Amino acid sequence: MPQQTAIDKFFGAVDDAYDVILDTLKAGVDRGHRVSKGLLEQAQEGQHQALELAQTVAKSPTNFGTTTGAVVQTLTKTQARVLELSRQWLDEALDAQQEGREALRRLIDANRQAGEAVIESSRGAFGQARERARQVVRRRGANSAKAERAPRARRKTRTEKTETD
Repeated sequence: MPQQTAIDKFFGAVDDAYDVILDTLKAGVDRGHRVSKGLLEQAQEGQHQALELAQTVAKSPTNFGTTTGAVVQTLTKTQARVLELSRQWLDEALDAQQEGREALRRLIDANRQAGEAVIESSRGAFGQARERARQVVRRRGANSAKAERAPRARRKTRTEKTETD
């Protein structure tokens, strides 16, 4: 496999950074779906329990023992649902925090790789520019040496020009 150039490394790192962002967005959407689904399930269960309580009270409104027992049982189940929903939200928040830390680590790593690729590319371009400058200086030096060997006609000064005119 051919060795990657600095430009390939740079764009690979940029692609990795975009992958991190997309993965984070997908994880957030999945998390939101799970929380919403849990909330809907708990609401549906609460509705069924409320109907059961209403049915129990409607069947024997004067039987305080049965009615009180049904109310206590419904309240207990409601508290359990609220606790379960709270636990799920807390778990999701902790997962989001861990995923956020991991995504940030991956993003920093991708940016570091992109920076290294830019530095590597800059060094290569600087090296080429330096070599080109050396070549130009060598050529100019060779041209000036040639010029020193050949006698050059002297230009007249202004005083010499006015005296001859």
